[in-house]
Amino acid sequence: MVLLSVLLLLWGVPLSTSTGRLRKFFLIDTPMLMNEAQNVCRSDYTDLVTIYDEEENNELVNILKKSVSVSGWIGANSCKWSNGDPATFTKYSGSFTEEKCCGAINTGGRWGCVNCSSTKMYFMCYDQDGQQSYNYSLIRENRSWFEAQIYCREKHTDLVSIRDETENKRVKEAVNGSNSFWIGLQYNYSLDWLDGGHSAYTQNSSSKGCFTFLSKPGFWSKSNLGVYSPLCYKSFIHVSKSNMSWEEALDYCDTQPNTTGLLTIHSHKDQIETEQELNRRNISGPVWVGLRQSRLFGFWIWTNGLNVGSYSNWKGGSPPGQISHYCGAMENGQYKWCDKDCRSNFHVLCTVKKD
Repeated sequence: MVLLSVLLLLWGVPLSTSTGRLRKFFLIDTPMLMNEAQNVCRSDYTDLVTIYDEEENNELVNILKKSVSVSGWIGANSCKWSNGDPATFTKYSGSFTEEKCCGAINTGGRWGCVNCSSTKMYFMCYDQDGQQSYNYSLIRENRSWFEAQIYCREKHTDLVSIRDETENKRVKEAVNGSNSFWIGLQYNYSLDWLDGGHSAYTQNSSSKGCFTFLSKPGFWSKSNLGVYSPLCYKSFIHVSKSNMSWEEALDYCDTQPNTTGLLTIHSHKDQIETEQELNRRNISGPVWVGLRQSRLFGFWIWTNGLNVGSYSNWKGGSPPGQISHYCGAMENGQYKWCDKDCRSNFHVLCTVKKD
């Protein structure tokens, strides 16, 4: 119901945007909790933003300055569940007290930050029932967080994860009068990005919390229970789930409802955006792009009819000559362009339609 109310509130609210060819930023000018922000970004766009460099940070600051929002959520996260899922919801009752701590829940449903090793208490495991539902088991044995984690993984699925207020209430009710007990949350100072992006760019923050927001002066701060406007992005690169030949790829990108053809790369920024998307999706091995060689004249062209212009990223520094495999791909590793046998089966990169 909360998300529905947020979406209804957003209907008709203008979005502040920044334009890019293969990735576009959006500000939803309505403050909300982090889990609501991520749900909205994933519903209407790709995800909360990953920031890769100072230029992008400044670009997002300029978007904020044109809005009424004071700060905006970004996708940097310092908290994970024991099963590896990033945390997007918390109920911490106070500030973090240690560099590394683990989560415990009390009878009131609030969370505390407790030393993972030196403290021993009861703990809750979960078993997964289908895709979304959890079954909870409170284990009335005093163990450290790490000992509890081993127990839950051996006898159940893992230490319990809590994804929203409804699940927090269910876990609290399962306590049945017990004292505080371990849940599966861990906190540390390192940052992960919620969309799976791999960014080396970061900022030091004196504040402590699971979630990160960007302020109008351009600084990052952390929070657990803050309410800020989401900074979302949309990727205009579609990656196929299956492998196929180049000719099949050409047909695939032309016939998908949300794509406009095989991906074309016309600048260094296009290249970087493509590498980041492949990195984010953990795609290894060559991928087809919209390059093909003229069998008659030997020059390389994009499938949109444009010649390869001033920008190129060929393996070895120059395009394959007259004797080649005729179809263009991007190799993993350094993401160089190269020729491949058109009959080979690889993942495909398509260009997503812009609304």
